[in-house]
Amino acid sequence: MNRVIGFLLLGVICFTSQSFAVETWSGLNQQVTELYQKQHYTKAIPVAERALTLAEKKYGPNAAETALSLNNLAMLYKKKKQYSKAEPLYKRSLEISRKIVGKKHPDLAVPLNNLAMLYAAMGNWPLAEEYSIRAMSILEKAYGMNHPLAREARNRYFEMKKRYKK
Repeated sequence: MNRVIGFLLLGVICFTSQSFAVETWSGLNQQVTELYQKQHYTKAIPVAERALTLAEKKYGPNAAETALSLNNLAMLYKKKKQYSKAEPLYKRSLEISRKIVGKKHPDLAVPLNNLAMLYAAMGNWPLAEEYSIRAMSILEKAYGMNHPLAREARNRYFEMKKRYKK
């Protein structure tokens, strides 16, 4: 009987150790990425939520890790067409990013573009256009009109305009 209890305890200890090893912010984000790539969005959402909670506790509510976690969770909700859940997450990610890098930094183009794509998917072309133009403008001012990132932003804008504006 003691031997059985010993094996059970050993199993619990091993299982618990493995669970804790995975529960790092980077480990959780890796899981989210893998599930996203496999299009397992529903399975990825609780993992992304744990990553966000951990980022807020470990790094703070206004840290880059928190902004990334917010963005990842918002992307999953967008894929599930749960736009009302995605929007506040994207907005908060944008605000954190703006506080970290400033209003004109090229890194701000990513959360701006994410919001633009969300608004386009929601059918809100005026907001989609506003955020997309802001992202494009930041990249063009930072790198010039012919830089690959600026060209990509313009192409994304025109593709979005062609697809969503009616």
